[in-house]
Amino acid sequence: MEVAKLTLRKVAGRMMMASVLLGFQITDAAENLDGESLYTEHCAMCHTAPQDERTPPRDALRSYTANSIFQALSEGIMRSQGEALTSAQRTALAEHLAGEAMRQETARQVQQCEQTMPALDLAQPSNWNGWGNGLSNPRHQESAGTRINAGNIGELELLWAYGHDNASAARAQQTVIGEVMFMGSPSGEVRAMDLATGCNYWTYTAPREVRTAITVAHADGQDGPLAVFADTANTLFVVDATTGEERWQADVDSHPLATSTGSPVVHDNRIYVPVSSGEVSAAGRPDYHCCTFRGNVAAFDLGSGERVWHTYVMEEATVVGENSLGNPFLAPSGAPIWQAPSLDPERGVVYAGTGQNYTRPASNSSDSVVAFDMVSGDIRWIHQTTPDDAFTMACALGASHPNCPDAGPDVDIGAPIVATTLSNGQSVVIAGTKGARVVALDPDAEGEVLWSIRVGRGGALGGIHWGMTFAGDTLYVPVSDRSGMSSDASNRMPGLHAIDMKTGDTIWYEAAPERCSESGGACMDVYSGPASALDDMVIATSLNGHLFAHDAQTGEVVWEYDTVRSYETINGVEAQGGAIDSSGPVISGDYLIVNSGYATFSQMPGNVVLVFRLPQ
Repeated sequence: MEVAKLTLRKVAGRMMMASVLLGFQITDAAENLDGESLYTEHCAMCHTAPQDERTPPRDALRSYTANSIFQALSEGIMRSQGEALTSAQRTALAEHLAGEAMRQETARQVQQCEQTMPALDLAQPSNWNGWGNGLSNPRHQESAGTRINAGNIGELELLWAYGHDNASAARAQQTVIGEVMFMGSPSGEVRAMDLATGCNYWTYTAPREVRTAITVAHADGQDGPLAVFADTANTLFVVDATTGEERWQADVDSHPLATSTGSPVVHDNRIYVPVSSGEVSAAGRPDYHCCTFRGNVAAFDLGSGERVWHTYVMEEATVVGENSLGNPFLAPSGAPIWQAPSLDPERGVVYAGTGQNYTRPASNSSDSVVAFDMVSGDIRWIHQTTPDDAFTMACALGASHPNCPDAGPDVDIGAPIVATTLSNGQSVVIAGTKGARVVALDPDAEGEVLWSIRVGRGGALGGIHWGMTFAGDTLYVPVSDRSGMSSDASNRMPGLHAIDMKTGDTIWYEAAPERCSESGGACMDVYSGPASALDDMVIATSLNGHLFAHDAQTGEVVWEYDTVRSYETINGVEAQGGAIDSSGPVISGDYLIVNSGYATFSQMPGNVVLVFRLPQ
C-alpha cells in the first residue's frame, strides 16, 4: 500500500505560516523589508500595467487580505515568484499591497454539535454528492431530491452564513448527505456540519487549501462511509466521514508544482484524481527552466490507498532548445486537468478535459477530451478541440519574454466533460471550451464529432469556464465572454444558452442581466461559474455577485438574489459577498447553498458561504 506522509516542503510551508502569524520570525538585520521596493523589484513588471486580464492590477490587490497575498506567494499560484523572497519579505510585501497587517486567526470557532451525527445514507435522493452530483457531472437535482421549484424559490430565506477566515475567496463547493454538509476551506480545514444549525460535527485540517468538493463513498470491507478530497499540494486524503479520523493519504503526482483543483471522483471502490499545475505561473520567472509538468489522472483503491494506475497525457519532456537567456526549454509539457473527471461505467471509461501546452512543439493532447480506460488507465482515444495552443503567464509580460512559447489563444477545456445517453438512444460526450465552442463526440466511434457550435466569442477567461449542467436532452451552458480573442464585441454572448444535445441546435439564449452600477472594475455582468439545474429551472451565478434562476423552457429570469453585502456569521468571522465563480449552487431538500466571493482575476473579493432554506 502506498501511503504518503507530509513532505518536507509542506511541513516547511506550514511552519513558515505559523511563525509569521505568531510573530516570532527571525530575520537578518540587512534584509530588505521595504514593501514598495520589494514590489518594484519582484511584482511591478506584471501588476503595474498588466497586459493580460488574468493578472490583477496593483489597485485590485488592495482588496485582498494580506493573508491571502502571503498565501499566494508562499503556497499558492505565485509561490514560484515568492521563492526569491524570505518569509519576512513576503509578509512585508503582502501587508504593503493590501494596506493592512497580517490578520490573526479569529478566536471564535464554530459551535460543536451536541447531538450525534445522523447515519449517512448515500442513497437519499436529496443528496448532492461531490462536485457534479453524479458520475457524469450533470449538476442536476431531480424533483424527488428537492422541494425548491420555480413557484417557491422566492420564499428562500437565508438561514445562516459562514465566513472563511482571512480569505479573499470562497472556493470549495459543498457536499450534502442527508442533513450533513461537508466543506473544504482556504485554510485547509475540512468540516462536517449540521445543515440546519451550522454546528460542527468534526474538523480535519489538511496542510494546505482544500479547493475540491468532498465525495462520500463506501469502500469494500469498511464499516462506514469515507470522505475523499485533495489539497492544493496535490495530496489525496481519505477520512472517516462520520468521525473525521484519517484513514490514509497519498501524494498523487511528484512534480513540485502539481496541484489539485478538480475534485476526485469515486466509483466502485476506486478514486480517480485529476492533476493540474501551477507551472503556468512559474514560467513568468525569466530564470525558470520551462517546462516539465504534464497533465495526468491517477486511480487509487478507496479502501487501501494503493495506487492502481497513473497515466500522463503526453510523453516526458526533454530538452528541445535554448531560450533567449541560454536556459534550456523542454517539451512537450502542460495540458493540466483542472476539473472533475466524468465516468462512464457502461463503457469502462474516464473522461477528462485538458488545458493548453506550456511549450512547443505542442502535443496532440492539449485542449483535448481524453478517454482513459477505467481498469488499466490506458488512453483509448483523444479528441483535440484546439490544436497547437501553447501559453504561459510569461506571455502576459510580452512576446519577447524568454518563456513565452509564441502564445496561442489559451482556450482549454476547464468545465467537466458531460457524458450521457439521450432519448433517441444516442450516447454523447460533450465538451465546452474557453473558446466558446461546444462539441459533441461519439463515445462508440473513438470521439468522432457529432456536432459542434459556437456560443460566443470566447477568450482566456471564457467562453465556457467552470461548468455546464444538463437535464434530459437539454444542455445548459453558462458563458462568460468577459474577455475575447479579438476586440470585436459584436459576437459577445455572456449569459445562459440552452442547447438540444441531439442536434446541437440552440433552444434559447438569455443574456446575463446587467446589475453592475458602472462598466469596468471588479463587477462584471457575465456567467463564469458553473450553473445547477432543477427540473423546471436553471440557477446561474454571475461575477456581479447575483444568483439568477432561469425558467428551463424559456430562459426567462424568474428569481434573483444579490449576495454582495456584509454578513453576520455563525463562526464570528467578518464576511462579505462578492463575485460568484469556480463553484456553483448546491440544491438539496429544502436547502440552497452557494459560495460568494472570488478575488482571482480582478473580481470582487468575498469569503462567505450562504445557506438558504424554504420556510418550514
